[in-house]
Amino acid sequence: MTRERRELLNKLQELEAEARELLKAETPDAGKIEAITKEIRSVKAKLEALDELEKGLNVDSMRQLNDSKVDGFRVFCKALRREPLTDVEAALLTTGTSGENYLIPEDVKTKINELRRQYKSARPLIGSYPTNTLTGTLVFEDISTVTELINFSDDGQDLPQSNNPKFNQISYTVKAYGAILPVSRMLLQNETGGLLDYLGRWFNKKAVRTENKKIFETLKLDKEPKQLSGFKALKKSLSTDIDPALGAEIVIVTNQSGFAYLDDEVDTTGRPILQPDPVNPTERRFMGYPVIVFSDTELPNTTDGTNTYAPFFYGALNEGAIFVDRNLYEFNSSEHAGFTKNQILLRIIEYFDVIQADKDAYVYGELKLA
Repeated sequence: MTRERRELLNKLQELEAEARELLKAETPDAGKIEAITKEIRSVKAKLEALDELEKGLNVDSMRQLNDSKVDGFRVFCKALRREPLTDVEAALLTTGTSGENYLIPEDVKTKINELRRQYKSARPLIGSYPTNTLTGTLVFEDISTVTELINFSDDGQDLPQSNNPKFNQISYTVKAYGAILPVSRMLLQNETGGLLDYLGRWFNKKAVRTENKKIFETLKLDKEPKQLSGFKALKKSLSTDIDPALGAEIVIVTNQSGFAYLDDEVDTTGRPILQPDPVNPTERRFMGYPVIVFSDTELPNTTDGTNTYAPFFYGALNEGAIFVDRNLYEFNSSEHAGFTKNQILLRIIEYFDVIQADKDAYVYGELKLA
């Protein structure tokens, strides 16, 4: 939607709302009603004219698109080089959130997301909520108060007040996270020279590391670490502190040190406590639950000066935190700072927030490393 159309539609909504208020009055002002009616007709006429204009542009745009084989990546490169864009090309780069950035075209965004799979992300471990707003609220139900379905077969039946579930409202504020990368003008001129792969790898390394850090920080919020003296303590906590009704949702997340500790342990029969996953033999399970490992850099150990402890998150992490995703990438470029080096400076930004949800659905523990 163009800015002009958006402004006209907003104006029309305002005028129609004002007209409804005037009509509700006990003694409607005929003069005001007539004036606002004329203004509504004028706005509608402008919208109709804009429709006709856009229809003609769309026909021309599709013809031009077919003739020139315009694609998002080519337009992306032209925008970085600050070259003039045709109407068709400009339409692929609608204004971003700030008004100064451009939205990355869909095919470029898809490629970046495909390249992201190469890196270990914590996003699949928690809940997900797509949004197109910068702020908002979510509602979730505490796992401990989940109730049964109610029989509504009888008309007029009241809800049982004593069994009402507990709903919590949480707010989110999507924030901008980005980085700046110098790009050689020579590489930028060669659109088939692996530029997109290079940008995707560069951005995803930073993005995944940033998202993971935010996710782990959120999972630790207001959680007193449960001290685990060994794998038996972890086993007991999984049996007593986590609702078994969560079942297949339960996962165990630790770092390299924590995994190495568990991998060295055996039960009373001498059998390793970590067993291969029957579906993915390269993965391991503890008590039947998948063990997911991140680096010590992303999930660092803690120390009290004498002992070292490995972090463990276990339970239904998808109930414990939510990744709020604006689901877009924005970019802009500048040649000023990189002028002497024949470079373009590229800035890419994504928008997200991570919020804590049901703290009772998981446990944050620290296992003492011998």
